[in-house]
Amino acid sequence: MAGGNTAVISRLKAGSPEHMICAQWRHEAFLKDDGMTVADSYGQLEAIATRGNDDEVALVAHVDGELAGICLLVLNEIDPLHDVSPWLASLYVDPPFRRQGVATALIRAIETQAQRIATERLYLYTVDAERLYKSLGWMVEDRKPSHGVTLVLMSKAL
Repeated sequence: MAGGNTAVISRLKAGSPEHMICAQWRHEAFLKDDGMTVADSYGQLEAIATRGNDDEVALVAHVDGELAGICLLVLNEIDPLHDVSPWLASLYVDPPFRRQGVATALIRAIETQAQRIATERLYLYTVDAERLYKSLGWMVEDRKPSHGVTLVLMSKAL
């Protein structure tokens, strides 16, 4: 990370000020084109954050105490084109923190969490981050058109 700062990864706390910021990020980046609202995003994060098990988690990254990003481990992807599970989902890094290793830290933390629950293979969809995931050992499984873009299904053996 720039300046030697490292991302500190923790679980999202339901009802925290960060909860709404993360809900807004997810809505803008992933959900608005599917007709979902910020309230829908907030509710999804709340369900994950309050569930209390390790099968699904919402992890956030902080750099120097500032919220920098979010990533989820979920059992079901919204409207998946493939019948696989579990998923790394909703990876988002706030623009001022991009290209500083925050995404990599969040991906690694989700992979570690998936290993804790004895996951053998983790999946994700990406539109524009295939190169990043490949650099971290993920492999392309399939490509499918969806909503005017090509979704790349990737997986990683854990």
